Amino acid sequence: MQPSILHERNYLTYLCGSLFSTQGVWIQRMTLGWMMWDMTHSETWLGLLAFLMFFPVVLVGPLFGVLVDRINRRRAAVVISLLLSALGASLAVLVGASLIEPLWLLLFALVIGMTNSAYQAVRLSLVPELVSVANMSRAVAINAILFNSARFIGPMIAGVLINLYGGAVALAVSGACYLPLTLVLLCLKLDEQARKDAKGPQRRFLADLLAGVRYARSEALIVRLLLVICCSAILGRGLLEILPAAVDVLYGRGVEALAMLTSAAGLGSIVAGLILSGLSHARLLPALRLAAIGAGAVLMLFGLNERFEVGLGLIMLLSFCATVCGVATQSLIQVSLDGAYRGRVMSLWGALNVGGGAVGGLLFGLLTEHGGYGLTLVLLGALNILVAWYATGGVQARAPE
Repeated sequence: MQPSILHERNYLTYLCGSLFSTQGVWIQRMTLGWMMWDMTHSETWLGLLAFLMFFPVVLVGPLFGVLVDRINRRRAAVVISLLLSALGASLAVLVGASLIEPLWLLLFALVIGMTNSAYQAVRLSLVPELVSVANMSRAVAINAILFNSARFIGPMIAGVLINLYGGAVALAVSGACYLPLTLVLLCLKLDEQARKDAKGPQRRFLADLLAGVRYARSEALIVRLLLVICCSAILGRGLLEILPAAVDVLYGRGVEALAMLTSAAGLGSIVAGLILSGLSHARLLPALRLAAIGAGAVLMLFGLNERFEVGLGLIMLLSFCATVCGVATQSLIQVSLDGAYRGRVMSLWGALNVGGGAVGGLLFGLLTEHGGYGLTLVLLGALNILVAWYATGGVQARAPE
């Protein structure tokens, strides 16, 4: 009989801290995006902000993955969460003193991106230590519900804070949201000796990195799943990264409408997480194929739509599809890989997922500013359908042991 996830005490403790930190992530994202658009009114600058916040995970995420397979993950998570809190506080001080400019926002975006790259590598390899293999896919789905509940709530909090008190207060609140996570991480009890015993042979740093890449390439299922998440992140989710521009250019609305669109995206992701939390492992792959292809169709429809109310529904669907792709690929990879390579392989997944969103944000920003929204979204949506159709065809999922 499968044990209840309610009995996974370490995991539930971790969730208590994540309730706050995920709110901070979305408050910060929306505040920075809106500030950049308000300063520049340029889709390219907005896309560059998203690029610098998320692309560093492609460059340094796999490097952190090697470190994660060697170090104490809980201690690393504590240090990184404190650093993220400090970055939010520093940004708040600069904004409050009216010292912030677009280039400063880009610099902070880069530093935040680097720090989040480290935390993602730690988080993706830490969570499997908190739950049993039988509850792995359910834990991943719950994480998605939690993260995207914050996507629903966080932007609304940010919108209220920006309207009433300004961006400095919103950024200060985002930094404070990491402090409860730090306290929770200090309370976790992990069997470090068991993890050390499960390690594979340790080589030089570069050799360890290449060993992880070779392992991922040798597994046909993992290669296809990595291709799916790359396609979903770049083509299926790129639009979500330039919403501050889209809400102004397409609908002529302000920060309240941006909060509504971002919250609609969060709602779509929550629904996806709830559905996936009750889905059997065997049904993950068919759901993944449908969502990966469906994202392209939704993107095309968004490019042809002119009504804000319809846009809300389409953004919700697009986020639903993106969440299914993220949760399903992560669950299927976590179950199928060798634990000795977990940090490195999941860092590759994270690099493609987060870094792909950065590339997608920059790509969508450049193309929409110079080629318009309609044609750009229709063409990229069609490309998404073709790549997703190929990537999800002819693969079989491995059952959890």
